[in-house]
Amino acid sequence: MIFDGIEIAENIKKSVAQRVQNLKSSGVFPALRCVVSSDDKSTRVYLNSIKKNCLAFGIDYAEVEVNEKNIFEKIRELNSDKKVHGIMLMHPVPSQIEEFKVLSSIDPIKDVEGRTPQNLGMLVMGKAYFAPCTAEAVVEMLKYYHVPLAGKNVTIVGRSTTVGKPLSLLLIAEDATVTICHSKTVDLIKRVREADIAVTAVGKPKMFDEKWFSEGSTVIDVGINVVNGKVVGDVDFDSVSQKVSVSKVPGGVGNVTSAILMRNVVNATELICKT
Repeated sequence: MIFDGIEIAENIKKSVAQRVQNLKSSGVFPALRCVVSSDDKSTRVYLNSIKKNCLAFGIDYAEVEVNEKNIFEKIRELNSDKKVHGIMLMHPVPSQIEEFKVLSSIDPIKDVEGRTPQNLGMLVMGKAYFAPCTAEAVVEMLKYYHVPLAGKNVTIVGRSTTVGKPLSLLLIAEDATVTICHSKTVDLIKRVREADIAVTAVGKPKMFDEKWFSEGSTVIDVGINVVNGKVVGDVDFDSVSQKVSVSKVPGGVGNVTSAILMRNVVNATELICKT
């Protein structure tokens, strides 16, 4: 089976679009603010994508330019502004700005990316307002395609705070047995081959070919890499798709992640309206 993220994203979008209309009918206009502190090309590409999605959903979008002197003041203003429902801190930030402190200053209920220490910490307790969107997208994809999770062995290759670590907690909450692997893992290929479900999130193009996976397993490719102008995943799709169920890149987890971000803005709007 080939897992199609575009199909999942479209289903999410239909639901979100209806909820946005319902909010607007009651006089509430969902609003997202992106805090930008550097002129990075990859950040600009991402911002353009977010803006495009917001416009498609009817979500109010704006960028807030900041520097090391006013960044905390600007975030305090966004936190207290009842007409702002989602706040994103764009990465990277200049070296003179301590990213951890900035993330810690964002109101967790407006942290639609699930990146604040408060939300990441509460994820352990199952009480986070939001989880990182990519981690949530992986679980969404597995559930959409009715992949059993309870009691299954899941191996995640990658230990970032945006994918590997939060994803492990989300999967444990689904009663999966989770192993996190990384660059220092001994006999990595053996651990991946033992998995019922493998998630690759290392950022190395086509690192994983068919020899990495056991027949009949499920593979979710989170990697997004650009090679000769083309986007490819961490998985060698052509060889692996002959052996296992696998997600596409492009057209896979990334599309679901973008849709979930928009859904989180609407979720935050509804939560804030209730407080």
